[in-house]
Amino acid sequence: MNFYKLPLDRKMGVSEIALANTRKNQVIMERIATYKYDENRLGQGDRIIVRIKQLTLRWNKAQSERMLATNELYAARKEIKAVYGKTRRIARILFQDQEPQRRVLAMDGPRKQLLPQWLEQARQFYTNALADPEILRQFSGYGVTAKRLNEEKTLLAKLEKAMANQEKKAGQAMEITRERKSVIKELDHWMSKFFTILRLAMGKSQMLEAVGIVVK
Repeated sequence: MNFYKLPLDRKMGVSEIALANTRKNQVIMERIATYKYDENRLGQGDRIIVRIKQLTLRWNKAQSERMLATNELYAARKEIKAVYGKTRRIARILFQDQEPQRRVLAMDGPRKQLLPQWLEQARQFYTNALADPEILRQFSGYGVTAKRLNEEKTLLAKLEKAMANQEKKAGQAMEITRERKSVIKELDHWMSKFFTILRLAMGKSQMLEAVGIVVK
């Protein structure tokens, strides 16, 4: 058995069985005591296992929240992209021969693809359109009112909030993942030492089978 390569649930099970069955066997307890492995020392392993269980609960929650935040981000982006795309197409018709207006509305170049840059481009479009009476006047001739632009700008703010939340949740999930990996590595090292002590203490005894060590 290569303990390091076991999946986490199996690793936890092997560790718990090894500790529990060691405690049940008085002979094993007496022999490992020679190597300073007593109840207090075994408690170190218990505490590591408890920490992993606690971190796994937090990890599952963090992953769920990250996925939810990501879905909310996709939904918010889809919502604003639909309306922004229509309004931008109207603006292209209106200002196709008016370079200053296209520049003001961030339409003098290709549409950005990365979300942060896309957001900045869209924010400039709505902010400057709402601040320019002449642009508003021309928009109104195609049924695009200041009220509509403000409503669409609100969707943009919703997307910005969703993006910030998704980044926050992703960061939290990453931090808990790092912390859990660190404690799992701690368990790997602790159990490696523990199994070594068991082998030293028990030799080829069949009693080792009860704690998960195959005797050949």
